[in-house]
Amino acid sequence: MVNSMDQKGKVAIITGASRGMGKQMALRLARRGVNVVLAARTVGANESEWPGSLTETASEIRALGVDALPVKCDLTVRKDVENLCHTALEKYGRVDFLLNNARYVGEGHFDKFLDISFELWDKYLAANVMAPIVATKICLPVMAKQKSGVIINTTSAAAYMDTGLPGGRGGTGPHYPLTKAALNRFVTAVALETEELGIPVIALDPGATLTERIKVQTAKFGYDMSIFQPMDIPAAAAEYLCTCPYPMRYNGAIVVAAVLVKQFNLLK
Repeated sequence: MVNSMDQKGKVAIITGASRGMGKQMALRLARRGVNVVLAARTVGANESEWPGSLTETASEIRALGVDALPVKCDLTVRKDVENLCHTALEKYGRVDFLLNNARYVGEGHFDKFLDISFELWDKYLAANVMAPIVATKICLPVMAKQKSGVIINTTSAAAYMDTGLPGGRGGTGPHYPLTKAALNRFVTAVALETEELGIPVIALDPGATLTERIKVQTAKFGYDMSIFQPMDIPAAAAEYLCTCPYPMRYNGAIVVAAVLVKQFNLLK
C-alpha cells in the first residue's frame, strides 16, 4: 500500500485516541488523507496521570494536512457516545471508518470475582460492550446510505484464552474477558445483517501491545516485557482493514493483527 492521500476527504471516528493504539491508528489514517474525529476522556495535557491527550494527537494530525476534531467522551456514559457520533455527522455529514478502539481499564482490573463491585461491572459492560453497540447503531445506517464504510471493534485474546499473572497469582478479572467475548459475539452476529449492506463489521485482536499505559501498569506485575509488540502492528492492521480493496472479506471475522501484518508485509 502507498502512503499517498488516497483516502482524502473520508472521515474516521476513533475512540481512545489520546494515546496508545488509538492515536497510532489515527495518525496512519490521517497520512492517507482521512479527517479524524478523536475521542477520549483526556482532552488537554496534564489532565491524566498517563502521557498523551486529544489536543496533542489533534495537533500532530493537523500537521499532516488533514482535519482533526477532538471530542471529550467517557464511554461509560451513553450520552457521550451518542454525542460523539452526532458531532462527527453534524460537522462532516459522513462517517467512513468507525474504530471502537478504547476499553475501560480502572482499578480492580486484576481483581478476583468476589472482589469486583457491581458498579465496576457496569462500567466494563458500558464501555467495552454498549459503547461499540451504540456507535455502530448510529453510524451503520449512514454507511449503508453511502454504500461504503468499515467498522472495527478492538477485542482481545482474553475473550477466548486465560492469561494468568506470573507465579500463578491469578489473572485478569472475569469482567474484562467477559466483555471482550460479548463484543466478539456481537461482531459475528451483526455481520449476518451487514453482509447484505456491504458494510464489514470486524473484530481486531491487537495482541499483547506495549502502549504507554501497559508499559507502566503491567511491568509491576512481573511480566516479561519482551512478549509485548509495538503499537505499529495493530495500527497497521487497522489501516489495512479500512483501506484494502475488499474489506468485506473480513466481515464477521476476528482478525489477529500480527497475522495480518505478516501476511501482507504491512510494516515493510
